[in-house]
Amino acid sequence: MSIRSHGSGSGRTLARALTTLVLLLVPASVATAACPVQKTTKAFAGWGDTADYAQIPGGSFENGASGWTFISSKLLLGNDEWDVLPGTHSAALGTGIGSLAATAISPPFCVDATHPYFRFMFKPTAPAGALTTFIIYKNASGNLIQQIVGSRVNTTIMPGAWRPSQINPLSINIPLLEAGGTATVQLGFMSPLSWGGASYYVDNILVDPYRRG
Repeated sequence: MSIRSHGSGSGRTLARALTTLVLLLVPASVATAACPVQKTTKAFAGWGDTADYAQIPGGSFENGASGWTFISSKLLLGNDEWDVLPGTHSAALGTGIGSLAATAISPPFCVDATHPYFRFMFKPTAPAGALTTFIIYKNASGNLIQQIVGSRVNTTIMPGAWRPSQINPLSINIPLLEAGGTATVQLGFMSPLSWGGASYYVDNILVDPYRRG
């Protein structure tokens, strides 16, 4: 799966923002034990994706977003309209006119080679910005890695309805998992620029815990 990038200006903004975010993150780690088994659901079957998915910690935003880091973002009353997971809340990226690098970062959670992808619901709400997704983990040398795994450019030219994201790579983008280990990772969602409030709503973030054929 290819990684799309922004133009040079927004790319520099994203790079600076990610560098700043390192100071806020819970350090990731590498281990060899398997990740815990999770309850799964065919959450995206309505869109032809019959894989089994499991919610990441706090991924439905129904418990006060415990463990999440919000920057120019906040919890919002209202679930995704498809009720991929039942609930009453979502996350809003962007809180006011000219919000820069509106970001939501998940709590850390365990990933191994059987967690190849993640997917979520999102809704563009304003005529500005791009939604970027990224993963954060610590490599075998102990360095914290921030890697953009997906970017939807110019999807907010007009407000739109709730929809599923593309299938984003997760463990398949972490080289250290090739040896059969596990990693503690975090997922990040960023809208570099928003006007007059939130530019995106994000909800119901799930990982695919079984490798696809």
